[in-house]
Amino acid sequence: MIKTGIIGAGRLGTIIKDAIEAGLAPECELVGVASRSLGITPLDLVERGAKIVIEASKPEVLREYLIPLLERGVTVIPLSTGALADEDLLEKARDTARRHGGRVVLPHGAEGGFDLAATFALVPGMKGTIVQYVPERSTMPDGNPMKALPEAFKGTALEGFALSPSHLNVVIETAIACGGFENARYETRIPADGRSAFSLELENDAAEAVITVKNKAPKAGVPMMTTIALSAVSTLNRITQPLTF
Repeated sequence: MIKTGIIGAGRLGTIIKDAIEAGLAPECELVGVASRSLGITPLDLVERGAKIVIEASKPEVLREYLIPLLERGVTVIPLSTGALADEDLLEKARDTARRHGGRVVLPHGAEGGFDLAATFALVPGMKGTIVQYVPERSTMPDGNPMKALPEAFKGTALEGFALSPSHLNVVIETAIACGGFENARYETRIPADGRSAFSLELENDAAEAVITVKNKAPKAGVPMMTTIALSAVSTLNRITQPLTF
């Protein structure tokens, strides 16, 4: 059994914890959950023997602990991937992982198809666009962070991410999967059916593809919280099970 820890005891962390305890990551043993409220730090998880740590907290927590975890040879599965919009941190993470044997393995979050995006990026002419379908503001509850997004935005990945840094981690994941920030863009559109969705549009000199993940419930503000959390569990399985893809 591979000892695994979680950073974050909120909604995402709880979904992940419950999934591991229910046996949905059969090669892994949960050694603890790090949270200020619990008095447990991410480095305490390493002291307990964690070889893999899933981050399900906040970008500032990932910024603080990513490098120290990698220096200890830990594999990190981060959900707060928006922290990696800082290209200095991204490069430092790559360098630290190489030198100390750690890894950063990105989950797919609210979208899918990043394995295909990485394949497309090996062919000249790579372009990737993450399209977020945002219901009209009048259908969204007050206080929903997506309510502040423009209804018809087109820009670079970093310009799009800047619109709502706490809620657009998927934009940074898209850019990394596509081979760099220069290859990725972000758009918002109003869905004809009123359902929130993310669509990954890929193109290179040889092929094109579109992958869409859509909320089943109409007029929902933030799609698929469970999908986002369980993407970390499926990533955990991908790097620990003897047969994977």
